[in-house]
Amino acid sequence: MHVSVKVLNGQESSFAVSPSSQVSEVKELVHTLMSIPVSEQKLLYRGKALSDDKLLKDYEIQDGARLTLVVRKSSRDTPSPVTGNHQAPAPLPPVWQKMLVFLKRHFRERDADLVLAEFRKSFERGLSQLSLDDIDRFAANKMRHQ
Repeated sequence: MHVSVKVLNGQESSFAVSPSSQVSEVKELVHTLMSIPVSEQKLLYRGKALSDDKLLKDYEIQDGARLTLVVRKSSRDTPSPVTGNHQAPAPLPPVWQKMLVFLKRHFRERDADLVLAEFRKSFERGLSQLSLDDIDRFAANKMRHQ
């Protein structure tokens, strides 16, 4: 089944999950694809906070459901008492860091950042359209060719 996670700032991504997935697993997916640390995530469904150790089916979350993500402020987001400046945003997950290094070999830094952002959007759109059957077929095909 697919669920979408909408951050209060407007960013939204879809994920393929199982009804028996734990809320903590959804948070890990959000971390991987949206670069939001799990410790800063609070997922809501129909206004109710979701507990990490519960399953999606415990909340009667079904295919096509939209979860709301509240991002908690961390200590690194608070202004420094000395400078008043915010610290840099969280680093990209390793796969996106490697992609950015590759892109910077071929584009100016600003352009590489823009290309990566568009690639990530396209990747997330494609990923959100995969079903668990698609993933199962892909895995079975790869296992046969090893």
